[in-house]
Amino acid sequence: MVSLSLATIVVALLHLAAAEKCAAPPLNLPLRNVSVTPGAFHIGIPLQIGSTWQSIALVPSLQIDDVFLPRYSNSCIYDAPVNTTVPLTNRTSHDAASGLLSRDVASGLLSLSEGSGFAQQMDGSWWAKCAKIYGGAYDPGLSTSFVENRTNNQEFHYFTDIWRFGDYLDVYTTATQALPANTNLTSTFLMAEKGKTFGGYGGALLGLTPNSTLLESLKNADMVPSTSWSLTNSTLCLGCIDAGASTGPWHTFHPSDKYVNPDLPCLIKAKVEALNWHPSADVEGATLIEDAFTACIDPGVKFLVLPTNVTKSFEEIVKKNISAEYNDYIAFSGVPGNETGILTFRIEGGLEVNVTVDGVGETGAQQMKDGNWTVPIGKGGWGAYGNQTWVLGKPFTDQILLRWDATKKEYGIANRNHDPAQKSDIQPLGCDAFPKIEKAITTTPGTGILVGSIIGGFVGGLAFAAAGFWFFKRGQDGVKSKYGHLDEDTVPMQRLMSSGRESWKTTGTWNTSPPPSVHDSLVAQRTRDARPGAQNGIGLEIPGTQLYEAPQDLGRSEM
Repeated sequence: MVSLSLATIVVALLHLAAAEKCAAPPLNLPLRNVSVTPGAFHIGIPLQIGSTWQSIALVPSLQIDDVFLPRYSNSCIYDAPVNTTVPLTNRTSHDAASGLLSRDVASGLLSLSEGSGFAQQMDGSWWAKCAKIYGGAYDPGLSTSFVENRTNNQEFHYFTDIWRFGDYLDVYTTATQALPANTNLTSTFLMAEKGKTFGGYGGALLGLTPNSTLLESLKNADMVPSTSWSLTNSTLCLGCIDAGASTGPWHTFHPSDKYVNPDLPCLIKAKVEALNWHPSADVEGATLIEDAFTACIDPGVKFLVLPTNVTKSFEEIVKKNISAEYNDYIAFSGVPGNETGILTFRIEGGLEVNVTVDGVGETGAQQMKDGNWTVPIGKGGWGAYGNQTWVLGKPFTDQILLRWDATKKEYGIANRNHDPAQKSDIQPLGCDAFPKIEKAITTTPGTGILVGSIIGGFVGGLAFAAAGFWFFKRGQDGVKSKYGHLDEDTVPMQRLMSSGRESWKTTGTWNTSPPPSVHDSLVAQRTRDARPGAQNGIGLEIPGTQLYEAPQDLGRSEM
């Protein structure tokens, strides 16, 4: 009995010795619904990179150690469809095009360069998918601080560039009322080989593995308390955790070796013992599986990848036929109605997580005007860990608090606290106590707030992007020469969403011709606003700056 007590004391002392002094105040970054390409929105952590800044929305991910940035291509600029005649069922994935898009001046249509192998699968929804899913892209040719380091297996490039989190100064000064010692960093990033654009990844990824290169850079620069972190559906807390953000018991996992089992090449592996579907919270669930299965947990995968028998059982329960099945979602025939429901996962150990399935939305090419019911259950492959690799992705992780404790070398998950009255209680994670801030802000109000870093939002119900990814502030001559000057201080807005969801609709009728590009839409709006008596469009003014628009042939770096 005495030896047991002594052992307990020794373990406790070892744990205290392992804990570190927090290197910085907590950095609780919001996941924003930001615009990084004109006319579309993307939920992620805003990142600004390069000289001058290029804005990208990062998706927290456990797939890679580095930060992966998609390579710029014209496919993420234009709003016109590539091919409006290809049926939806002919497209079974959203793989990125390997060639650049070119625009025919006479017809306004886009086409892929030779050698893509994907041109026949693309339809009118491609532009929206590109912009919304990938969260923007990076062009090394526009950054004077870009330095290439090395190439990995001829498929990816490592490079260094200056960067900052878009919300870093705002969050820091709001939480501490003091200016940080550091505002920018130069560190290593990963980018696909020229022509591959996205390299098979499902977005711009912020690698949060135990060997995260970005977290290590932040820690070495004393910009975060530790390399531990916690994640909810709305915030990424670096070196910290919100004690009020979870409810119920914690379930812990030690990181797995990604290379031991090729069928599950991930860090967090969870055994799903039961999976039920509830049409609503007050209805008893229907079982979707007979046997348990093991799945990866990763917030960087934007959908669920479940065994084939799950989708079949789901189809029978909701009494709808699957009209199309993709890597990242399935589409049921017919309008969605009110089938919003809940998937209840029971993890080995007893933890139950309820995943809301909105299942409402239109998808497909312009011919499918009546819409489909879409559910975020895919086949895998693109944007995930591969086909037949089961994944509990973002729909699952949005309902939990996920943490990584670098001191204990373990992950933990607990149900997220949905109580709207909950109060934030930020505590250290991976270190002892936050340092005291001795110097308060003495400058004018607003110092440290990033003005115009990420432009976008919903105004009057219109989805808009003012000067999104390719509208930048005044830059150096080498960068400015690549832009056409917008002749107004404010950028007029109109609905610029892609026709991938519906046929382009004007004056109450359906048009068979392609919708205007973002470029043409802005020109048309400026023309209308200039007419006598016309009401000006909704605009967003950026003080002290001018806006520049990327020309149609921009974006071909030599890297």
